[in-house]
Amino acid sequence: MKNWLFGIIIFQLLTLNMAFAQQEDDIMKNTQNDILLVAGAGAGGAILGLSTLSFYDKASMHVSNIWTGAAIGIIAGVIFVAYSSAQKGSEELQGAIPSEAFSTSERVVWHRGNANLLSSGPVQYGTQLWQSSF
Repeated sequence: MKNWLFGIIIFQLLTLNMAFAQQEDDIMKNTQNDILLVAGAGAGGAILGLSTLSFYDKASMHVSNIWTGAAIGIIAGVIFVAYSSAQKGSEELQGAIPSEAFSTSERVVWHRGNANLLSSGPVQYGTQLWQSSF
């Protein structure tokens, strides 16, 4: 158990050192920060799982709580990273294009004027025995 804990501490120190190093590539830095966040959430979940052992008479029978807590922490970390990554993408898109260009009235006017360009001819599908078009 001590070797496992020592290995985790060394891994976190190494990744923490890499995360704070000055790098020009934003993707690499964001990836390292995301990995650190997921690992930290997993470690936090493991600590919470470890804290539940004090409520049992035979704590050695419930060591799986540590792994369950770590798994829940990792899942929560991945969900948070995915959500924040999705939000970063939408913020970049919204910042690149002014919101006035996407007002509802301008969209309606554009669709009315260009509706004939959007529609295509009749769509046909089916087999040699049966065909339909709409």
